Amino acid sequence: MKIQSMTGYGMGRSGSYKVEARSVNHKGLDIHVKMPSYLYSCEPEMKRLIKENFTRGRIEVFVSSERGENIKININKPLAKEFYDALLSLKEELSIPGDIGINILASQRDIFWHEELAIDLTSLNEALNAALSDLKKMRTEEGENLLKDITGRMQVIKEKVNLLEGRRHEFISSKKSSLSKRIADILGDRLIDESRLIQEVAILTERSDITEELVRIKSHLKYMEDMFSSGDTIGKKLDFLMQELNREVNTIGSKATSTEISPVVIELKSELEKIREQVQNLQ
Repeated sequence: MKIQSMTGYGMGRSGSYKVEARSVNHKGLDIHVKMPSYLYSCEPEMKRLIKENFTRGRIEVFVSSERGENIKININKPLAKEFYDALLSLKEELSIPGDIGINILASQRDIFWHEELAIDLTSLNEALNAALSDLKKMRTEEGENLLKDITGRMQVIKEKVNLLEGRRHEFISSKKSSLSKRIADILGDRLIDESRLIQEVAILTERSDITEELVRIKSHLKYMEDMFSSGDTIGKKLDFLMQELNREVNTIGSKATSTEISPVVIELKSELEKIREQVQNLQ
């Protein structure tokens, strides 16, 4: 199954039926079907077909039929007369002012009914399948566009990560020198154990090392690429990975505060936020 967006539109016609299907973003699969009342018995089967084709998104299906114009309305005249006589008697008994008009009788649903129409299941299913196929095609095309944008931004992130890796040793050396100088300034002329100083500087420098974060970022990016080729439903998984990637980049930003690395961290956050917005649209 190809990667799909959760937004799209499809339409199908067959016989007297017209089916329109529209989908928008949703955390799960939320199906709504609107149709003429005589088709209500078909709703469970229609929802089953929709579930076979989609796993995420709010999907709204609208069914209309030209046969609705030919529905014959029947009137139960004896029952209408009974209603009228009963209301007239109640009016006189309670001295209720006003007239008993047609509007009051029209509100009594039992007086009116329409003939049950035969359902053309073959045409209805053909129209529905055509609409769902059209919707899936549009969602797939949109999914391909989103994927292209995401992979492009992932490439930018890889380049920034490689840049940080190249500067890592330089950053560590600079950090070590800066820490040594700061400690020396604080202690002044007091004698200190040189080996202890080296040990403390090494511990503080290690806490500022961003190697683990860079390794995890590259691992997450590789996992994302594997998901793209799997053809599975990936939206929720990608959303979780984006949280993990943001966490790693934030950690790098808190560890490495040099003027060389901070701008790179800001660019990484910007690209991740743009990817996160696109991921929200994927099935």
